[in-house]
Parts: sequence; C-alpha cells; structure tokens
Amino acid sequence: MSPDSAHAHLLPHPFSTEQELADSSSKNIHLRVTPFGSMAGGFALNDSARSVSNGFAGLQFDLGNHRNWRITAGYALAGGQLPDYLSRTVDTQRYIPGYGYGIRDNPPGLYHSHYTYGSAAFKAGKFFVIDFGKGKHFWGDGHRSLILSDNAAPAPYARITTSFWKIRYTNLWMQLRDLSAMQTLPDARKKYTAMHSLSYAVSKKFNVSLYEWVIWQDRDTMSRRTIDLSYANPLIFYRPVEYTLGSPDNVILGASFRWDPFKKLRFYGQFVLDEFNLNLFKKDNNWWGNKVGVQAGLRWCPLLNLCLRSEINAVRPFTYTHGSSIQAWTHLNQAMAHPLGANFVEASQTVIWMKGPWILQEQFNVAAFGRDYDANNDGLTDNFGGNLIRSYRNPYGGPFGHSLLQGELHQLIFHSLTISRTISKSGKLEIFATHTFRSEKVENQTQVDHLIMLGIRTNGLLQPVQDY
Repeated sequence: MSPDSAHAHLLPHPFSTEQELADSSSKNIHLRVTPFGSMAGGFALNDSARSVSNGFAGLQFDLGNHRNWRITAGYALAGGQLPDYLSRTVDTQRYIPGYGYGIRDNPPGLYHSHYTYGSAAFKAGKFFVIDFGKGKHFWGDGHRSLILSDNAAPAPYARITTSFWKIRYTNLWMQLRDLSAMQTLPDARKKYTAMHSLSYAVSKKFNVSLYEWVIWQDRDTMSRRTIDLSYANPLIFYRPVEYTLGSPDNVILGASFRWDPFKKLRFYGQFVLDEFNLNLFKKDNNWWGNKVGVQAGLRWCPLLNLCLRSEINAVRPFTYTHGSSIQAWTHLNQAMAHPLGANFVEASQTVIWMKGPWILQEQFNVAAFGRDYDANNDGLTDNFGGNLIRSYRNPYGGPFGHSLLQGELHQLIFHSLTISRTISKSGKLEIFATHTFRSEKVENQTQVDHLIMLGIRTNGLLQPVQDY
C-alpha cells in the first residue's frame, strides 16, 4: 500500500491486466474463488454522537493462465449507515462515492449500491493485449487524475494495448450513463467515449504521454448513433473527424509526464485542454471557454518503509462540461477525472509508513472550489462552471470575466489517519482503525464530519475514493 500502488477499486488482488499477461511465464490454468470485503463501524462525533458504518462484501472469480489469457468476474454489495457528507451526496447526486448508483433504504440513513465488474483479456501476438468487460481505469501517476480516474462507477469497456520499442499505445472505448436529469437508473441515458493515449519512454528516467478522447451521446437530434464507427478507427485523431461529421461531440486533449531523477524520487504532472482560443486568451478577458486543468506532484520514498506524496491540482470553470449535459465527462453523475469536477484548486499530501505487519497512512487534503448559486436573487441558480452535469450555455455574467473559484466559495479540509495490522498468516486479512475529520465552510456556515471507525478487511485494498 505505497503511493505507487495501483488504484485498486474493490479488487482483493490489484493487478494490471496488460502487465500481468506481458510478464508472466506461467502456463498452468487456474481457477480461483476469492471472498473479499471491508467492514467498518464507529461513531460520528458531530453535534451529537451517532453510529456509522461503511463497507462492502463480495466474491471474485479468476480463470486463466496469466501468460496468455485471463477471465475475472466479481460482485460486491456496498454501503451502510453512511456519515453525513456521504449521505448528502447520495441524496442530491444519486451515487455513493467510489461505488456507483446509490439506493436509500429504510430506516433512513441506510444506503446500498450493487458493485459488479469483470473482464476477459488475452494476448494477440507479441505486441498486443486485448481486454473487454466492465471495470474502472486510472491514467496517471498521482493520487488524482485529470484525465481518467477510478472514482466513478465501473463501466462497460473494450481496450487494445500495443507495446513495442519505447512506445505504449492504448485505445479505450467505454459506454457511460447519464443521470443529469436525476432520473432513476433504468432511465439513465447512454453515451460513449473513445480514448487513446500514446506513451513514449524518452529515457529510463523520463516518460511523456499524449491523450485525446471524445464523448458522444446515444441519441442526438438527427438519429440514434450508438457506437459511432467514425471513432472506432484506433489510429485517427478525433478532432478532425468531429469537424468532418459536423458533430457537436465533446473532444478533450491531455498530456502528462513522469521523471525519476533518482531511484526514490519521482516528479509527475498532467495538463488537460478542453477548449482554448489563443486570440481571446491574449486579450486576458477570462473567456469562459479557456477550459484547462493542471496537475503537479512528487513522490519521495526516503526510507525503505516510508513514502511521501505531495500533489496540487487546479481546473478552470466549465472544463469537462458540454453544451449538452449528457456529453459531460461523467458517469452516473460522477466525474470521470477529478472528483471535485471543475472550478477548484486542491493540495493533497499522503504519508505511508510500514513496519512489519503494521501500516500507518495519513491523508491530508485542502481544497477550495466554486459552486453555483442565485447570484442576482431572481430565484434561479446561476451557472459558474463547477457543476459538470450542467450545460455550459448561459454562463453567469456572459462569455467573459470568468475566473478560477468563482461563484459560491467552498473551503474544504479533509484529514484521515489509518492504522492497520495484518492478522492472518497468509497476510490477506487485516484489522484497522481510522480517524477522519472533514470540514466544509460556505460563507458563515461550516459542516463538520468527525468520524472514528474500527474495522476488518481483506489485505491489499485501497478504499473507494471518498476523501473529498
């Protein structure tokens, strides 16, 4: 569980399908059934103490020989008597962070989500790995990703990974769902995304990557489009195709780098360009369409059992949004990149210390973000560009004068300290204790969540993304 660990979602044994198939020499076919889970309970020490719980329980099936092919399928029931900041999200946005579509139970305060995933992967010759199924993905080297992260629910996908020389080229197609009208899950509208990334190892210490992706809806005003074959070609650039089609699809560009000047030190960063006009940028008039995001971070492991990570993320208003709310970079109302969406600045620090069976992890995040509110007291909520599932049409104040953190300013502090200890000889089971403090200030009001939780979980898990 170091900062270099994979973002593991709910899998009991985190793995990278492409890397496992590329590196493994095993030819033996295996079938493995693995129960997994995380059960934690405790108290929320806010105005008055109340009991809280949060966790999941599931089963995973693995079949394959690792070298040439692998099939994985799993299910988990997740939820519990959630703390206030998570239950507010379910009530207003319809999802439990990290899991997916959330359902409110009786008695009030209980919530659950059905978490399903699976994939089939195989090698196709020396250079290709093909996999498809339903799952999550994370592109980047940081605690967050401004391109594609694992904080949203699993989604159906197909992926082709090509590796040769110093090049790694990835094509990813996904089917996403839209709940921007706050409808129920059966009525969620479908949308699709096609992504590709090109990664080049300049040297053993320096790597750069370029990204491009497009989001389009299942139906537009003219026809039912489903899988648009114009975006199925794994080698094309999507922006010229969009222009050729006369299409209003949402195309986003990105870039990242990773530099390891020393063995235990890594610098990394990302840049996202959603829309940009150089002439308007030169005028310094803060055009609403200057939609960009940046990330800068470092990971340092000065000792064998100690790792530190420090990271800053900032995204301008209206980034990842679209004229059609269906085509925003979201899945089931949750951002596919950074969980705060857009119009925010965040600083995040992680410390992990390991000693024998003991692991101590501290997470400290500070963020500020702007949200929509009724700025002119006309009874309507004005658009300041922080809500991804809202169309970017009619931004408050017109097309110019838009700055970072505009709108209703929220100031967030999130701190968690977790101590865990392995309790089984196999190392697959651990007990843990967590203290969480979350404070969100809006004008003169402050919402505080103060949690103490004890639990038991299968080892190797990273908790779902709920640290915001």
